[in-house]
Amino acid sequence: MKCIVFVFMTFLISNIANGQEIIPFNLKDDNRMYVQGKINSSDTLDLVFDLGANTTVINKTRMETKNVQIKFDTVVLNKGGNGISKEDKSLRNQVLVGKYNYEGVDILGIAYPEADILDGLIGWNFFENKIIQLNFESTELIIHDQLPTLSDQYSKCKIKFISGLPYIETIIYKGRKKVKIWAMLDTGYNSTFKVYYNTVINNKLDNEFLLIGESISYGTDGTIAESDLVLLPKISLGDFEVYNMPADLVKTKVESDIPALFGGNLLKRFHVFLDFNKKLAYLKPNIYINSKF
Repeated sequence: MKCIVFVFMTFLISNIANGQEIIPFNLKDDNRMYVQGKINSSDTLDLVFDLGANTTVINKTRMETKNVQIKFDTVVLNKGGNGISKEDKSLRNQVLVGKYNYEGVDILGIAYPEADILDGLIGWNFFENKIIQLNFESTELIIHDQLPTLSDQYSKCKIKFISGLPYIETIIYKGRKKVKIWAMLDTGYNSTFKVYYNTVINNKLDNEFLLIGESISYGTDGTIAESDLVLLPKISLGDFEVYNMPADLVKTKVESDIPALFGGNLLKRFHVFLDFNKKLAYLKPNIYINSKF
């Protein structure tokens, strides 16, 4: 018994010394990371951890079902992938995620379609002064005070913030030509890789790749954007290359300054560390790297 207590206490001390908090998440069929939390005195909520957002959102469609008590104080403009919409905003709320209560949190209210299963989401800046680790093998979101020692198998990438959201550079191979673009790290996007209209046109990416289908995305304001679903022979992501990857090339002109974004169906194939203060990302393929898209 003494031995068991000693080992347990050693584990606790080690976690405290490393400044580490482990938050389990559920990676659902839509390739999004769901953590459990509460807003004010609500029932337990399934909140998407969304690197492609810098705010906290409640799904107004599910507020009554989940006993969410929020008073909306104002209306603001919300910039999304398909354009800009007016949304309600609530000031100074309490949000419980993991073992901590976060006070004074402003929350947007967005009415998602009935079929959308998220109760809300938290953005990357919920942990902006920490090191964020995404472990899709153990389905854990791990929050560090300092960057752990990483093996040389990790590739270091610069993070660039565009409109307050994190991007890394990628290379699309178009025959012998290399097209460099910045792609948002977007765990709230359930697909693989989306390249927006202006980037497609400016880099002459339309009609260059094998067409395998079409897709449609809907903005929170009801805007509809159509895309060609194509097969990219190769892209580079840090020091790694990904082959025969599906991508959505948007062919509807929408009001968006987003060049491109990587979604959960790609990011779940990597071990990821994010150091937002130093603007660095560290990537290493995990056991899912060769799984079917």
